[in-house]
Amino acid sequence: MEKLLEITLLYDFYGELLTPNQKNIYELYYQNDLSLGEISKNLGISRQGVYDTLKRSEKLLYEYEQRLRLLERFQAKKILAKKILSCTESIEKYLGLETNHDKNCLNDLNTIKKLVYKILDQE
Repeated sequence: MEKLLEITLLYDFYGELLTPNQKNIYELYYQNDLSLGEISKNLGISRQGVYDTLKRSEKLLYEYEQRLRLLERFQAKKILAKKILSCTESIEKYLGLETNHDKNCLNDLNTIKKLVYKILDQE
């Protein structure tokens, strides 16, 4: 996974565990795309201080993931949900609409799909 994407996802999961100062510097750098120099000037701290805070914040985010594995589990569940959708779509193709039994199966498949879409929309 690309580092920027990975650190952004980690921040989405664990950002609230950072201090207000760490969150502010992270957001200025990664979300507002300010340089270390711009952030240091805006906050009245050294460029090295900004750099150290960013590195410390990144390290903390990775440590939280190592311990809690929330992002890993989230991504695994997302893959499983997509596989379920794929299976339901395949089954729909195999079923015809000739009997009530088939109609009931299709209704159940549609219900499963709706539930999986709800899970995926909660990302």
